[in-house]
Amino acid sequence: MSTTHTEVTDHEHLPDDGCETVEHEDHVDHVHGQERHPEAKVHTGHDMTHDTGDGCETVQHGDHEDHLHDGHRHFQHGDHVHEH
Repeated sequence: MSTTHTEVTDHEHLPDDGCETVEHEDHVDHVHGQERHPEAKVHTGHDMTHDTGDGCETVQHGDHEDHLHDGHRHFQHGDHVHEH
């Protein structure tokens, strides 16, 4: 199996997507067939912040509120958006 990344243009890998994962230097790779793809923390094209009144549906998650955005769950932490 190759330990290098394969350029991906049609999908991305997010935490807990069901793929096998392996540590690769300073990040996590997702094993996808015979390829290894780097994990993305927030999906491509997400350029907004989440705040009260942003129009997203929200759900309580532990000690914070998640915003549902394009089928993903995000929460704002300071100036960073995190995805579950």
